Amino acid sequence: MNNSDIKPWIQLNMISGIGPMRFITLLKHFGSPQAILSANASNLSQVRGIGPQLAQRIIKEKDKVHVDTELEKVEKEGVTILTLDCEDYPMNLKSIYDPPSVLYVKGKLQPGDRLSIAMVGSRAATTYGKTTAERLAAELVQAGFTIISGLARGIDVASHRSAIDSKGRTIAVLGCGIDVIYPLENRKLFYEIIEHGAIITEFPMGTPPEKFNFPQRNRLISGLSLGTVVVEAPLKSGALITADCALEQNREVFAVPGPVGSRLSKGTHQLIKQGAKLTESAEDIIEELELFSEALKKVPQVKKNIEIALSTDEDKLYQIISSIEPQHIDTISSLSRMTAAQVASILIQLEIKGAVKQLMGKRFIRC
Repeated sequence: MNNSDIKPWIQLNMISGIGPMRFITLLKHFGSPQAILSANASNLSQVRGIGPQLAQRIIKEKDKVHVDTELEKVEKEGVTILTLDCEDYPMNLKSIYDPPSVLYVKGKLQPGDRLSIAMVGSRAATTYGKTTAERLAAELVQAGFTIISGLARGIDVASHRSAIDSKGRTIAVLGCGIDVIYPLENRKLFYEIIEHGAIITEFPMGTPPEKFNFPQRNRLISGLSLGTVVVEAPLKSGALITADCALEQNREVFAVPGPVGSRLSKGTHQLIKQGAKLTESAEDIIEELELFSEALKKVPQVKKNIEIALSTDEDKLYQIISSIEPQHIDTISSLSRMTAAQVASILIQLEIKGAVKQLMGKRFIRC
């Protein structure tokens, strides 16, 4: 699609107050973006959901929108524009009731990304939540799934990072312009995602990460995916908004159980009570989606009980180490009644065997 074809789409997308649902209504009524822009206020106001006030705003703002400047920014940033009528527009997203009229893309979307799972959760994720997200993302990638998330702190970052480290694909959906990196601490990850998937947004260039953008963004995360996995979430959170979007879009919702009493388990436990699939592994997700082909055979089995042969001392430490809360080496030494030197030596062997993982501050957790 050349710039002259794209311009009307971008122009309408940049007019405040239209939104995806009104855009679709206008498109059905007038037939094309150019026809919408050519309509007078009287004709616009007769369209259901528009009315005289919004009709006047469209007339006033359409000539104030600097489309050429927007296209210059797009070209400078190496961004691809996809509109609803593009063949490359993501099929999963096109099927929701309120797809964005315009997508800004950095990186590359692929047909195989239709096999995608969204992974969301708390920004203030615990070690348990991050470790679980990393494991699930790795399993899903190995089964051929693309990981969708929102580049936020906590569960989002853990999911994106694990997908990349597992040599898979991942897509980040932004609640701001594609030329705005938020949070800034994820700058390095932002560019890595471009190399291993794509960054996308429906917001025009330079749009700041305003709080009210993120609920709108969340419907894209769920809409791009076959299902949404919530790893950790309090009762009021963006992750639960994404789960609600998934339900409205007739997509599956999966929830990872957490420690009883934890504030970050209350949201996922509520989802499970309401019918979300209790999820421990990628196999649970694939079974629910009824994808029993080659993908299921590729899923690594979860080590509910360690399958690797351990010595007596290794097994003793393994039984002490938690899969939820990381433990300091001194605590492990005290509980095992072994010397710190003995414990350190055994922990190295457990790490080599993939049974435990060392975190910052000489803390250990089960894999």
